Amino acid sequence: MVVFPLISTVLAFFCAWTIGRDALRKPRADKVVWTIAFLMFGLAAGADAAGHELGWTVWLAKLYYATGPALVVMFLAIGELYLVIPARMKRIGPGLTLIATAFWLSLVLNAPIDTSRLADEGWEAIHRDTFMVVTTIILNTVATLIIVGGTGYSIWNFRRKGIMRNRMIGCSWILVGTLFVAAGGSLTRLGHYEYLYVAMSIGIAMIFYGLLYTRHPDGTPYRPWTGLGARISRRGAGAKPAASDRAMGYVATLLQATPEDISRRCAEWSVPVDASPALSRDDARVVWAFRSVLPDGDHCRFDALPVPVRRQMAMLYHDVLTWPEEMRRANEV
Repeated sequence: MVVFPLISTVLAFFCAWTIGRDALRKPRADKVVWTIAFLMFGLAAGADAAGHELGWTVWLAKLYYATGPALVVMFLAIGELYLVIPARMKRIGPGLTLIATAFWLSLVLNAPIDTSRLADEGWEAIHRDTFMVVTTIILNTVATLIIVGGTGYSIWNFRRKGIMRNRMIGCSWILVGTLFVAAGGSLTRLGHYEYLYVAMSIGIAMIFYGLLYTRHPDGTPYRPWTGLGARISRRGAGAKPAASDRAMGYVATLLQATPEDISRRCAEWSVPVDASPALSRDDARVVWAFRSVLPDGDHCRFDALPVPVRRQMAMLYHDVLTWPEEMRRANEV
């Protein structure tokens, strides 16, 4: 009974750590929200394992029910919305997330608990009235539909256009993983609690694998163990991130801003705007070289920028942000 909750806990915290590190390096709202989702999943699974192994307490039961049954899938859905409708979520996403979270937590924290049933039934001892049950079902159903609908649309769109194959494959993994997580929740409602974390562990692993796959450049198969080995090797050698890695983190953050803010920030870094509506041949080569090193997920955002702003960003990257590395290579030659 405890083995699979423990596996789920370790896996969820590892997912949160990996995506959280990426969010610190290249901040984006969807990454932050997904990091929180995996953290809550780890807390819920850990609370369940601790309750069964060490004995349930009131606050352990409420920790499980506050994080697990609704908030995890809700936060995953909010992360999906940040990808599907980023402009609108930028305006309403933070407020929507805070309101929904506060509403759910208030329901759980104020729910009475039958302490006489606590030792034997754990979180089931929480009294859930009709309103709370209906709210749980609605939150889970709507969130699952958002994730399945958003990833399904992305898969269809990428396939229709014949682009971003790795992102399409990653979305497929996320879609199937979400269905596994939903199936785990359905099994508990049908009285098969022992299968909950089997389905949850498989589902969360699929979602995490899909998220990693979407970040992998097209043209090569995704082999996570290869990248992990390379990171371990670099860490063992005590190497610092390359200038290009730090520069890419900066421009990824910059891409989240408006074109006007991007242009202003570039000008602050001594790259003034060139208002010409067309790229010269040399400029085009520099811009294409810059676009080629961007993560797949940033291509569309970069292509939507006005030509002068694209030129500025490319010049900022090559002439300013990666200048120390370029000079070092030139000296080595």
